[in-house]
Amino acid sequence: MVQRGDCMNILDAVLKTTVVLKKVASTKGGEYAGHCPGCGGTDRFRVWPAEKGGAGSYWCRGCSKGGDTVQFLVDFLGYEYKEAFRLCDREMPASYRPVGRRPVDQIKKEDYQPIEHLPPVETWQIRATKFVDAAHQDLIKNEKTLVWLEKNRGLDITAVKLFKLGWFGGENDKPAMYRSRESWGLSTIKKNDGKKKKLFIPRGLVIPYYLKGVVARIRIRRPKIDLKTDKDVKYYIVPGSSMGSMIFSTKKDGGRGFVVVEAELDAMLIARQIGSMAGVVALGSVSNKPSKNIYYYLKKALRILVALDYDKAGVQAFKWWQENFKNAREWPTPAGKDPGEAYKAGENIKDWVEAGLPPVMTLLNRYEKMLGVPEGLFPIQELAYFLKKYPIKIIADQDRGEIIFDSGFNNKQIKTRVNQLFFNDEEIFYYLKIHHPDQVIQGDNFDFLTKEEK
Repeated sequence: MVQRGDCMNILDAVLKTTVVLKKVASTKGGEYAGHCPGCGGTDRFRVWPAEKGGAGSYWCRGCSKGGDTVQFLVDFLGYEYKEAFRLCDREMPASYRPVGRRPVDQIKKEDYQPIEHLPPVETWQIRATKFVDAAHQDLIKNEKTLVWLEKNRGLDITAVKLFKLGWFGGENDKPAMYRSRESWGLSTIKKNDGKKKKLFIPRGLVIPYYLKGVVARIRIRRPKIDLKTDKDVKYYIVPGSSMGSMIFSTKKDGGRGFVVVEAELDAMLIARQIGSMAGVVALGSVSNKPSKNIYYYLKKALRILVALDYDKAGVQAFKWWQENFKNAREWPTPAGKDPGEAYKAGENIKDWVEAGLPPVMTLLNRYEKMLGVPEGLFPIQELAYFLKKYPIKIIADQDRGEIIFDSGFNNKQIKTRVNQLFFNDEEIFYYLKIHHPDQVIQGDNFDFLTKEEK
């Protein structure tokens, strides 16, 4: 955490990631090398802490990402430019444009190389999982926050449980908790007085990012009362988190269609409202680009609805999408600047998304109606609906995943849909295999509660 009066420099910023730097030269104030937090390239990443008047700069010889401390915070820690400037104790010029550290060959737009974001270290994952699980239990008991989430963000109790949202209220009568960085597998940072900096985790709404069943990022939405200075960011990312894009989809390719938004909560809202109609991608920041695990799905999509916040930054960012994806279409919300504001204004999110998709992609909607699926079900609710209504069992543990249909059950359409829901949706697949308390899952024990929640 940057304490009051501190000024974030490039070494502070790099040490908030999993990158380990080694000094390789002493000229010009020193040069450090390590693996790139973007492309992962070994010994390609360079840091010069004495440049930019002591604020420092960085550059990767592999992916050509480079810039100053502000740009690093944006590129690899998910901050908006305005927030990054504040952390560096600088005023953001009205005419600011990102500038690379030193001249390099320009990468052609059509040759854009997506970044494969590295997962956090194992120690971090273990600590993060315990933290997220405890926060989730606390949110389930927090009626006030649950009501706020459903009323203002369109996230009911089913969504809260599926996305493992949580609430952390601080500890020891303080609105935060402090731990040694080393206990979370992070590198040591020493302050000017020689003392080790602590890992700071503030209170607020806990928004985890799961990648193949493992916590890869924790973002915390802090309450307004705790935002007392310009350096207190509203959305705080726990150091060590992976900065990859988040994807929600009942099919690996999103059913050939995606909605792209900035914030995770907006993505969860859309996923909750539209079910299996399309995939949803949360970038984390308007300036972020889709990570490698998502980029190629987007390339194959029939339609990408780019619904970045409808402000100057969002409109500007759409140009990149337009230049790199022929299937991208600017799709602002019918009210407000983002899906959350549109929902709060009473707009129908499902109708808004459906209106932007090609007719061939909305056939599944009609298909679900033909199968008798009730309106507005989340994918995991739809799967529960089929298991409760038909003689179907799912065998799910960490070593096995299998669907067993009764020998007399011959409805091919329902069989196809159940297979899609279980095998093609990573969130459902890993939830049932890892978190469901029973190995054999059917209608009478299909629920969203872990043993601890029961």
